[in-house]
Amino acid sequence: MNIFQLLKGDSRSVKAKKNIIASLAYKFIDALVYLLLVPATLGYLNPYEYGIWLTLNSILMWINSFDIGLGNGLRNRLASSIAQNNKTLSQSYVSTTFIMLIIIMGALIALGSVVAPFINWYDILSTTPDKVAGLKEIVYLSFAIFCLNFIFKFIGNVYQAMQMPSINNLMVASGHLLSLIIIYILTLTTKGSLFWVAVTYSASPLIIYLIAYPITFDKVYPFLKPNFKLFRLEYLKDLFQIGLQFFLIQLSTILLFAFSNILISHMFGPEEVTPYNIAYRYFSLIAMIMSLVISPMWSATTDAYTKGDIEWIKRALKKIHLILLGVIILIIVMILISNFVYRIWIGNEVKIPFLLSALMGLYQLIIITSLTYSNFLNGLGKLKLQTINTVTVALLYIPLCYFLGIRMGVVGIIIGMCILNVSGLILNYIQFNKIITHTATGIWNK
Repeated sequence: MNIFQLLKGDSRSVKAKKNIIASLAYKFIDALVYLLLVPATLGYLNPYEYGIWLTLNSILMWINSFDIGLGNGLRNRLASSIAQNNKTLSQSYVSTTFIMLIIIMGALIALGSVVAPFINWYDILSTTPDKVAGLKEIVYLSFAIFCLNFIFKFIGNVYQAMQMPSINNLMVASGHLLSLIIIYILTLTTKGSLFWVAVTYSASPLIIYLIAYPITFDKVYPFLKPNFKLFRLEYLKDLFQIGLQFFLIQLSTILLFAFSNILISHMFGPEEVTPYNIAYRYFSLIAMIMSLVISPMWSATTDAYTKGDIEWIKRALKKIHLILLGVIILIIVMILISNFVYRIWIGNEVKIPFLLSALMGLYQLIIITSLTYSNFLNGLGKLKLQTINTVTVALLYIPLCYFLGIRMGVVGIIIGMCILNVSGLILNYIQFNKIITHTATGIWNK
């Protein structure tokens, strides 16, 4: 099959395929950069400082969920209004989201300024000032930059709503590439500093989004350019109604990942965070690639559902199922060759047990399969069951993983993560099939 045959089909499918191909190219670059960032940063910091940074970075990731779901709420509402060819409504949604993000993030920065002096980060991260100097200042500065970054991150949601997720992937890859370039320059010119690593990682994406803003709204989609006059309070309810559910799902998901780093650091020391995260990064490459395939389906599903084209959704899922079979085989191979890959990738400085790698591969397989169905459900706007399950899992996470961690070490925490996420996979599978066969009632249809 040549490229011309591959790109045949209805306009929605062709657009999705083009974005998948473009995203594969961008994500290949991003994955390479993602892998190179580990030895580059490890070469600039020692394993102890790197473990501290990984834990700190996972905490800062919580900020990504503090838009109260506005970004994903915009993604669904904008995709729907574009499908209806209502440009005025579309611009109002974009303007309302952007202005509200400024308000929320401005409030968070102000709140952070007030509470920062009272938080002892050395106790939270189980370290001391003689090992990591100026930790309080590093945390606050990173926090403030991340907040600014999130204001402009909504640009990616705009491209996703326009069924152009490849552009969002390009921006993400560009931010990582800029981080790698700066880290490399720092390695040649300065002594290892956690401060500069924190600034580099948090500021690089912001620089890319600031460049993308005028390109997006002056050149590509001028009819969507944010306008303060088009801010509509009444649209906030519409955005929040679906956005709040996205927020709870995102917050709970980020909580699971971030707290795993905190638990490991607190229970076993910051140095144990490093092998856990290296294994996580290795196997998350599959999740990154799979996201390229399913990401265009979100807004395409919204478009199809708005137009009543259920058959297109069924056909799309059948193709995703075939790809999932390949993912299973690939993860098994990655587990078997993991030790060999680690030696080439990071040398012998960090030891990663084979059992940890096998469990991390299983965890990623559960997450990928679950996200396949949740991505379609997100496009359909059916989030209530996902929200209830995800919040429940988040509440059970700390006691279960702490219990297993005490008895089994780091692998116990990963086993706990696997157990908890199986429920989401099962529920997402059942709900999607009920909706697509028109048998969903009650909570299954919400």
